[in-house]
Amino acid sequence: MIYQFTDAVGEIRELNYSMKDVPSIGDVVFVDGEQFTRIASSIQVDPATCRSQYPYVSQSLPRNLKGCKTDRTGHPVVQSRRHERNIMSEHGYAKD
Repeated sequence: MIYQFTDAVGEIRELNYSMKDVPSIGDVVFVDGEQFTRIASSIQVDPATCRSQYPYVSQSLPRNLKGCKTDRTGHPVVQSRRHERNIMSEHGYAKD
């Protein structure tokens, strides 16, 4: 995942860390001899992209997709993580 840090002159830099290894906000790290301080991310996340709660209505998949219930506009309703994986593999899609 990408996390934001400030460098020695205060410019925001993005560094890649796994979620289990990311430094806490305020921690100082050294990468290639440069000092970086972890800051709270200023990136806004669109709540509609949150997939931690099922079911959800997919705006990305095609309407009236075979194997899915749909909402009144024809957008597929993904019931569970397993259902999502099955849809992806059955139709040859990849998750972003």
